[in-house]
Amino acid sequence: MEVGDHALQPYADISQEHVTFLRSPFKVSYYSSLYLRKQLRATAVYAVQYPQPLTYSIALGCVYTALHFVHGPHIEIFHSLDAWVGWYSYWVLLGVLSSIGLGAGLHTFVLFLGPHIARVTLTAHECPDMSFSVRGSGAFECLSGYTAAHAPFAAIMRKVILESLCWGAGTAVGELPPYFIARAGAAAGSGDAEYQHLRSKAAAGCSLSLKDRALLNIYGLLRRFGFAGILTFAAIPNPLFDLAGITCGHFQVPFWTFFGATFIGKSAVKATIQSSVVITAFSKEMIAIVLSFLRHISPWAHDLAERILRQQAATLSGTHTYAPNSASEAASSLSLLGSMWNACVSIMLIYFVISTLEAFAQSYLAEVKNWGQSQLARVGSLQGSTSPSSPSLSGSPSLHAPVNEK
Repeated sequence: MEVGDHALQPYADISQEHVTFLRSPFKVSYYSSLYLRKQLRATAVYAVQYPQPLTYSIALGCVYTALHFVHGPHIEIFHSLDAWVGWYSYWVLLGVLSSIGLGAGLHTFVLFLGPHIARVTLTAHECPDMSFSVRGSGAFECLSGYTAAHAPFAAIMRKVILESLCWGAGTAVGELPPYFIARAGAAAGSGDAEYQHLRSKAAAGCSLSLKDRALLNIYGLLRRFGFAGILTFAAIPNPLFDLAGITCGHFQVPFWTFFGATFIGKSAVKATIQSSVVITAFSKEMIAIVLSFLRHISPWAHDLAERILRQQAATLSGTHTYAPNSASEAASSLSLLGSMWNACVSIMLIYFVISTLEAFAQSYLAEVKNWGQSQLARVGSLQGSTSPSSPSLSGSPSLHAPVNEK
């Protein structure tokens, strides 16, 4: 199907920046479904072109599953292995969800890993030793009874370090999509549009916003310091790290340099620091310091904080050492805190889903726009030559009459 520049102009003029779920929920859902279909089709094509990895994986999975139905001494080992792999894969998956999606990730540290570490810390201060389990049916139950004791920081850290490292490793894996997308664009000659736009504005002497100046500084630092710069950006809480991945992909930074620095920074450094902060914040010493500070500032705030903190400590550790004075106060505190927490989790989940759909829709429209612009450029070059041929829609990214969103 051959087309002219009048037919290609709507595709080239698409503005994906204004496609939001609140403005156009049906369009966002439609374009995101087209993007998912395109990605699934590409995955299927890859599986057909390279069938050996998929074949080996299916065969290995079938053999491993079949061994579960064969009675023998290996069954108990397999069950333990399944529980171990499932538990730590769960934290890796939460880490991926935390960083994937170009800034639209789910804050799984706040929702899952942080509360888990807090519960381990509080339980450690209620048990006479660290022999309690953190997973399974008997999790967070003191084997030697409940006796308030001082739990060393290092002992608590050893109890949560594997979950923390797995979560950090997942966040490193979640940073790979922006890197691969930018690297593929650079290999194709298109480069990173945002970077080129900022460079042109800076070269023209245009005034840049604080965010734009920060982005240009990130680009410069990563280009200058390489591995050390990537590791530093990954090791500190940095909402702009997706742009670091895009920069590394744009400048063709080797995969193992980018992923190695990201893995070390996020898993070994950042996750460990965050875990240390939670352990310190929920230690008895820190709680006592906070309560003492509030006592001097506001006695009413101190009483309220003391009641809430002690009730939460009793709830998380499964004990009743820190109980409020009355059952009605306990029920009221738990009901209020539980409702607030559930509302917070629900809002974050809804935001994550909406942001992911918007990212998919904008990615699809960006592909359509790039295709339209390239075809318009081709039309211009053909009109300036003697060739009468026109571009066709055969190479388009599954175009479905997109609407101009400007």
